[in-house]
Amino acid sequence: MHGLRGYILKRLLLLLFVIVAVLTILFVLFKLLPGNPLAVFIDSNFPDEMIQRQKRLWGLDAPLWVQYFRYMWNMLTFDFGTSFFQMTPVSTIIIEKLLHTAAMIVPAVVMSVVLGALLGSWLGWRRGSRQEGAVVIGLLALRSVPSFFVGIIVLMVFSYQLRWFPPGGMVSIGGAGENFWETVLTFDFVHHLALPALVLMTREITSPALLLRSTMLEVKGSDFLDILRAKGLTERRIVMHATRNALLPLVTDVAVMMGFLFQGQVLLEIIFAWPGVGRELVTALNDLDYPVAQACFFVMALIILVFNFVADVLYGFIDPRVAQG
Repeated sequence: MHGLRGYILKRLLLLLFVIVAVLTILFVLFKLLPGNPLAVFIDSNFPDEMIQRQKRLWGLDAPLWVQYFRYMWNMLTFDFGTSFFQMTPVSTIIIEKLLHTAAMIVPAVVMSVVLGALLGSWLGWRRGSRQEGAVVIGLLALRSVPSFFVGIIVLMVFSYQLRWFPPGGMVSIGGAGENFWETVLTFDFVHHLALPALVLMTREITSPALLLRSTMLEVKGSDFLDILRAKGLTERRIVMHATRNALLPLVTDVAVMMGFLFQGQVLLEIIFAWPGVGRELVTALNDLDYPVAQACFFVMALIILVFNFVADVLYGFIDPRVAQG
């Protein structure tokens, strides 16, 4: 157990180091961006006193090192300030947009894992068959096609040509409920969710399917399966036992998948006009809304890092040899 605790501690320290590095890079990048972050509030005709007052108000009159440490403290304590345009606390905006993004990602991940695990189990058990070869080729093709390209094609066909699904948004105009749960627990939301979730699933199903196929091939030759056959178990029960033993590597894969989905959904949110954190990031950059843009970058990076940390810890629990190494 001491080895596992030491492994987790090292991973945690590495996580903190990377978070500080990411925040430092963001600070430098936003300082190098062209334009003045106070351009929204000041005009060239303003007197110098008013300009200096605005700089003091936002802390931009302080030395650069003071701005850096103040920025680091605010970001690490999730004090993101106020949006320049929406005049709303950035934390409130980020929480709302994260919930919207999660509402699109989580159903897609659940469907991908469940269907991918079933498909991968079947592929591994039917190794060498024509069906297995055709399905693997199809999965590799899906994995190589960018999600945004699939999204554009699906949108053109099912929304603009067939008109089976709405072309974008999370709900119809006037269809939003008083809170998040009242919104997502409606048929209108599911109708809008269908296409983006389907596009995400077509790519993400490939990872669990191919991973479970590989692990099933290893489990398939295990001695315990011969014992199960000797006991007279049906082929279906044997496949279920083999799948259960092959599922362990999928645990860490799901954690990594969730992290990178929060990064890769930006283009899909733009294509489907989904009001998530990725679309909010693009809008904030276009509007020079620096507090919102910085918070979006940081939160998206933090989600990826945390899910990777979770994957490392889970892998250490599953395979103690990793922690000892």
